[in-house]
Amino acid sequence: MMIALERRATELYRTIGYDFCADADVTDADEHAVVLREGVTLVARSADGLAGFAMFAPLDASIHLDEIDVDPAHQRKGLARRLIAAGEDWAQAEGFAEMTLTTFRDVPWNAPFYARVGFERFAPGADRPGLLALIEKEAKWGFAVRPRIAMRKRLS
Repeated sequence: MMIALERRATELYRTIGYDFCADADVTDADEHAVVLREGVTLVARSADGLAGFAMFAPLDASIHLDEIDVDPAHQRKGLARRLIAAGEDWAQAEGFAEMTLTTFRDVPWNAPFYARVGFERFAPGADRPGLLALIEKEAKWGFAVRPRIAMRKRLS
């Protein structure tokens, strides 16, 4: 269900010429299992099934938003905001003081959206080896063909 939802959600990238995102591999079952073992995946359901999910896992002593997807039928209704807020609550309860993510700088539902919910752009340094490795891995996937940035949010 989550893999199919992710596929549907990534189709939106085609509307802005980011077909490489829609054509990229989605999170596979093994990756989902790692997050479930080390972090948490939060899901949102609707009457017709899975409406969205967000995956959070520890990275460099922070909690990292690995993936968030909302089914196109449920987008623009605040579901992503609620999933992120629930992830923040979970992370705080687990003792994390910060949440990080990587995203596209110029995609309206990426960096500008995350900025509206309190994330700030930052340049990770040597003290963030896991995040730097993730950025490198994303570049190998082809995501570096468009400006990609790291963002963080302090959790209160």
